[in-house]
Amino acid sequence: MKNKLLVILILGLFLSTMSGCSSTSKGTSTQGEKADTKTTVSPDFIEQITIYAPMSTSSIPVILAARQFPHVKMILFADQSQANTEFIRGDVSILVSGLSVGIDLYKNGVPVQAANSIVSGLSYLVTYGTPVTSLKELVGKSIYVPFEGSPIDEVVGFLAASEGMTWKEDISAVYSPFESSIELLKQGKADAVVLPEPMVTLVEGQPNVFISLDLAKEWNRSTGSQHGYPQVASLVNPDWAAENEAFLRDFNSALASAIQSVQEDPQAAIDQIKDQYKLSPGKLMTSVSRTRYLLLSGSEMQASIESYYQTIGKPLDENFSDFYFSATH
Repeated sequence: MKNKLLVILILGLFLSTMSGCSSTSKGTSTQGEKADTKTTVSPDFIEQITIYAPMSTSSIPVILAARQFPHVKMILFADQSQANTEFIRGDVSILVSGLSVGIDLYKNGVPVQAANSIVSGLSYLVTYGTPVTSLKELVGKSIYVPFEGSPIDEVVGFLAASEGMTWKEDISAVYSPFESSIELLKQGKADAVVLPEPMVTLVEGQPNVFISLDLAKEWNRSTGSQHGYPQVASLVNPDWAAENEAFLRDFNSALASAIQSVQEDPQAAIDQIKDQYKLSPGKLMTSVSRTRYLLLSGSEMQASIESYYQTIGKPLDENFSDFYFSATH
């Protein structure tokens, strides 16, 4: 059990530092507020449902969707490890988190399924001194990534290989938490750092700092895809999911409407959620413009996740067949 908790704490590094928006570890509740997006809600739902999502722009559609359900309590969290712990305890109905968090929880025996994936582009290569247009321009230099085996580490390795390079040989990897990497970047002591939104927007405009590469675009260029790769998912306990199929169908429908509303009128969406963030509305707009939302569920989600892991050379075997939630009807 200690080993599982250690893994969970390590996993928290990826999203616990993504907030840049609030210092509270308990998060912010958005229960009972209404949005303009429309969806059909099951009339017989009465039990309170608690959703935890990170204080990131990736959570904006989740906030809007949650507001459609009077019995949903929405919490924006800043402490990923605490959120993981409360999910494992059963205090959280839906944990919105990095896909890799769900995969690693599953590997360590935690009952978990992915009910959807909602973000396919979030991370950028940020450089100091000069912008680059290719990873080849960083040969002999270092890229700072959050931790070994993180999604960023895996994707940078794949992209380097697609350009004929060997990650950690032609380009060195430096493992460092986001906050530390950002400080080194500002001081000119780091050549390149990969950051997720909204951190990218927060460092934009710093002297000699350049947003060089969009990892989702680089992924598309290397793979021929048009949609990036799955990065953020809604995680659920399988037993809870089986008892709440109707709600999860309605929740996914609400998410689809919310994502559409953000894409069609981002300003209106930001006006509805801006009080939940410490970022200015202008920075929220910039961050949203760099966040790719894509809702996948059921067989489409499974195919996308399996394709991603196959592509990076870490295929998921048949033991993962139960990782994917799919409504029976």
